[in-house]
Amino acid sequence: MGFFLLSALVRGCDGLLDSGGSDSDGNDGTTVAATCPDRIAAELPDGDGAELVQAYRTKNKQITLCRTTSGSLYYYGEFSDGREKGIAMEAEETSDGYEARNGEYRYVIQGGVVTIYQSGTQIGEEDVTPEPSPS
Repeated sequence: MGFFLLSALVRGCDGLLDSGGSDSDGNDGTTVAATCPDRIAAELPDGDGAELVQAYRTKNKQITLCRTTSGSLYYYGEFSDGREKGIAMEAEETSDGYEARNGEYRYVIQGGVVTIYQSGTQIGEEDVTPEPSPS
């Protein structure tokens, strides 16, 4: 399922980034010290009490970054329309964004774009827009 989600992310399949909610805090689409949505925190190892770090939207996907109470950062990617369960992967903050890995796939968020690599070769790129926490 993770491979399909990654392949779909790369192809830009419709549906991964349609999130509900628009309670902007007026801070460039970022949310400060917000709680990671329960449904996403439940998918993270040690996710109870996780904090929302950043949420993004692409054309059809939702990307949510949450930090657990133990300090681990996770990237959760899902189709906006909920057509299938999302996937959580360990992530790290870089000097200019975020990076997550899932097997041979790597997702790099920087400069308003998420770039997807498979075995070191770029296979996709989508614009990302910061947004409030997904529902």
